[in-house]
Amino acid sequence: MNNKMFLLRKAFLVLGLLSIASVAVASPIVLNGDHFTVTYESTQTGLYKQGFMAGSLDTVYFQPNTFTALSSGNQVSTQGLLNLTFTINSGYTFAGLSFTERGNYFLRNGGAVNVVASVQQENSASTLLNLQPGSPLASIGRSTPWELTGAVSLQNLGASQSLTISLDNTLFASSSGPGLGFIQTTYAGFQVMTRPAVPPASVPEPSSVALVLIGMVAAVLIGRRRVRIPLHGARL
Repeated sequence: MNNKMFLLRKAFLVLGLLSIASVAVASPIVLNGDHFTVTYESTQTGLYKQGFMAGSLDTVYFQPNTFTALSSGNQVSTQGLLNLTFTINSGYTFAGLSFTERGNYFLRNGGAVNVVASVQQENSASTLLNLQPGSPLASIGRSTPWELTGAVSLQNLGASQSLTISLDNTLFASSSGPGLGFIQTTYAGFQVMTRPAVPPASVPEPSSVALVLIGMVAAVLIGRRRVRIPLHGARL
């Protein structure tokens, strides 16, 4: 009986430690920018690794080192998901959002690569950005850079002070025969543009309006009285 109780207590202790470790691993990370903050869960970065705030304090970026797709005889793909919450400070609003992703690729013989990225607002059916390279990734025999860029206007962001963005990025590589296809993501960054919020037009208090009206009426009456009184020394 004592042995069973000991095992039961040990099981509960292990479960408790696992739950604490789980909470610790899933802790939120907050980056402070200029007029905004960026929050993401440490467990959600996946292939993107740790995020950084640029020195200009307007761009949060990631520099992954294992986000790759390599093919030497078959077709493969690697998908990376990233969720970020942008919160604008009080007194400011969103003015725009731009996304940039860069990397490099290498092809040999029959190798082929591609990259597709989409930026979507959480709980929204519409995609903010749907990006592909402007030209085919077809340079053979040397490491070649590639880049994706796109911007979202203020009209697409709305008037919300908080915006949760989901980045879905997929690298593709394929090859035939002795060919080789390799593609890598080395940078992914979001630039946030803000502007001062327009304060609402002030409405004067009723008492202030009444005082102004009384003053105007008094000025009119005094003016009429001065017109009616003849000047001294004037001939009738």
